[in-house]
Amino acid sequence: MNLLSVLVGVSLLVDAGVGGGGAPAPTNVSASSPLPAVLTRIDELQRHRDDHAAFAEEQRLADAAVARAPGDYAVLWRAARVYFWASDDPGLPHDQRSRLGKTGWDLAERAIAANPNDVAGHYWAALSIGSYAEGMGVVRALANGIEGKFKRPLERATALDVRYDHGSIPVVWAAYYLELPWPKRDRDKARHGLQRALEINPHNLRARLYQARIALDEGRRAEAEALGATIAAAPVGAYDPPEERRVKREALQLLATGPR
Repeated sequence: MNLLSVLVGVSLLVDAGVGGGGAPAPTNVSASSPLPAVLTRIDELQRHRDDHAAFAEEQRLADAAVARAPGDYAVLWRAARVYFWASDDPGLPHDQRSRLGKTGWDLAERAIAANPNDVAGHYWAALSIGSYAEGMGVVRALANGIEGKFKRPLERATALDVRYDHGSIPVVWAAYYLELPWPKRDRDKARHGLQRALEINPHNLRARLYQARIALDEGRRAEAEALGATIAAAPVGAYDPPEERRVKREALQLLATGPR
């Protein structure tokens, strides 16, 4: 059995919900419940956000919480996190991803205004700006000055807590260096970021995915396939199940369409 066959099998299992992708048990928490209970429920649903019902409930609760407490930091960064996940769906049209990213960006900016000294607001601002820029296209985003707007909150998040979100901040830096057009693209800086991410969280599958992308770009197909096999074999649940399942699907697509 070749690697693509293995990855297809993993993708089918993931899409079928194997590994705990279903929504958490219903609770009596509603939008009118005390705010701490609502935030706890949002965090529970975040662990199942690739389930449509779970994500719909999370988004409803987040929107209602923003309406109730429009200046509350804990509410605002969680709402930005919700809209980033919505914007990060590769199946959506570019303009829709850009609109959702802008919503996340606006919420994160409000979070930063409420508390500029915590990592979450800056981190979700940077990711949402990335979605907004991706929807525009990299060249157009650069021409519109988005690069500086993206780097400022990411630099602040890095300074506040580089380990935040399971070591994802160095992965975001790596993605930035890989997405820049030549001659600004810098694979060496991307490699360094991915290694740092894996030092923080050895289970970080997206770091492995970007390593595979670099290997493909540099003509090292066997290395990329070995990284794909590592991603395929990794058990879901090490740190962030929805993200892990998404990366497994992206690895399948990368190796199916990448250069040979």
